[in-house]
Amino acid sequence: MQLVAVQNRSIADSHSALAEQAQLLELVVSNQSIHPLLDAIVRFVEKSAPEMRCAIMLADPATNTLRNGAAPNLPPDYTSAIDGVRIAEGSGSCGTAAARREIVIVSDIATSPLWESIRDLAAVHGLAACWSVPLLNDKQELLGTCAMYYERTREPTQEQMDLIRVAGSLASIAIQRYRDNERLLASELRHRHLIDACPDGILAHVDGRLLYANEVAMTLLKISAADLQQGMLLIDFKLPGFRNDLQEHRSGVLNTHMRTADGEVVFVEALAKSTRIDGQDSTMLMFRDTTLRHSLENELLDAANREQQHLAFDLHDGLGQQLTGISLLLGSIKSRVHSKSPEVAADFDLISDLVSKSISDTRLLAATMSPVTVERAGITGALQTLRDKAERIYKLQASLSFEDWPNLKIDPFIANHIYRIVQEAVGNVARHANATRVSIDARGVGANLSITVTDDGVGLPESLAGSTGLGLRSMRYRAERIGGSIQIETCAPHGTQIRLLCPVKGVRRS
Repeated sequence: MQLVAVQNRSIADSHSALAEQAQLLELVVSNQSIHPLLDAIVRFVEKSAPEMRCAIMLADPATNTLRNGAAPNLPPDYTSAIDGVRIAEGSGSCGTAAARREIVIVSDIATSPLWESIRDLAAVHGLAACWSVPLLNDKQELLGTCAMYYERTREPTQEQMDLIRVAGSLASIAIQRYRDNERLLASELRHRHLIDACPDGILAHVDGRLLYANEVAMTLLKISAADLQQGMLLIDFKLPGFRNDLQEHRSGVLNTHMRTADGEVVFVEALAKSTRIDGQDSTMLMFRDTTLRHSLENELLDAANREQQHLAFDLHDGLGQQLTGISLLLGSIKSRVHSKSPEVAADFDLISDLVSKSISDTRLLAATMSPVTVERAGITGALQTLRDKAERIYKLQASLSFEDWPNLKIDPFIANHIYRIVQEAVGNVARHANATRVSIDARGVGANLSITVTDDGVGLPESLAGSTGLGLRSMRYRAERIGGSIQIETCAPHGTQIRLLCPVKGVRRS
């Protein structure tokens, strides 16, 4: 019975020791602050050797010294006196072990030359032996030391050597994790300061869930730190009826708009970059307010529209009327000359035909330049006129198709911008593409309208796909104003495709 009781106690002690070890390991890999963590390691080690008192010291590379880490059962006066001991040969067991980067066993402090400078201090506090192990990381950088003190002279047994190595390993892991966390926190703090000092707004999100916003972003979007803590989504800043293109934006620059917390609309130029934040794959958006620039560019486009309209009227009412007058005059002269000189009359017929063609071309130019075309004939009639211009004036083989085109009356504001975009695209084909054919394909795609202009020309160099030239910029800004987007692609084996995609509803006039 007595033997059974002893065995049961042994098993219980073993279970308790395993539980303590598991608890200590959990503590080592936690984010606990360093001194309570080292204190727990020291107390755990001391339980394995009741006669021993343990101490952990931390290396200070800046001063080449060792500073107190944890020594709960050593006399406070002693630990205070050795705080800042030099890392050097002859600076006790710990200073020497740190300098040598190897275990130092001093079985008799009273006779050891390593303790000459602080031998009296150890004697006053009854310390007779000290074994110290250096704490190193994977790069063999010094982290500190772990020492075992005894009140009588003694050599370590193999079991005690194993214990000091285990203690050193635990302490090294704990200190390294603490320093890594400190470096990470310092790095994050530096980056946070840089981000906060950035003159542009910065948002970080994971699949549309906001993780962070700097002061500039919060000011622009009229949100507070409390709003972020409560949880916000990128969709909170989306305009009704528009695509959530910011959430889909992963790289490059995007010109779009956002709605602030109080409902105001701001235009932004957003740069996206994939990154990792708190261990998560995230997207960082850096954006700047382009509302003023956008307003000025819109005014420029509106001015260009007015100028085109004036020019169209001048062509129709000025040059067109003059050519008509010339045609009538030629007809009158031709009738008088015909009876007297048939050969000259034939020349007059040729001149009259050329003037008539010039009148027709002038009227077509005036029609395609004026938004009256859209207002009178609708977007379908305006596109048909544009196709005729491509054939008669630009000498292109032009085609126009309407597939699944919604049977609806498009708002004139939207229709005018659609027409101007396609007009600019066809004009670019005629001026720059060296093409023989151009096709305009219009169709409905869900709740959107899609119009694609394709040519068989030399193609657009990849470097110009994001060009800031006025033509491409005007197409992009017009698309933005009606809630749409422009895609430009090079076709195989040659040619270019420009696609406009815009919603039928929910378009904001501005």
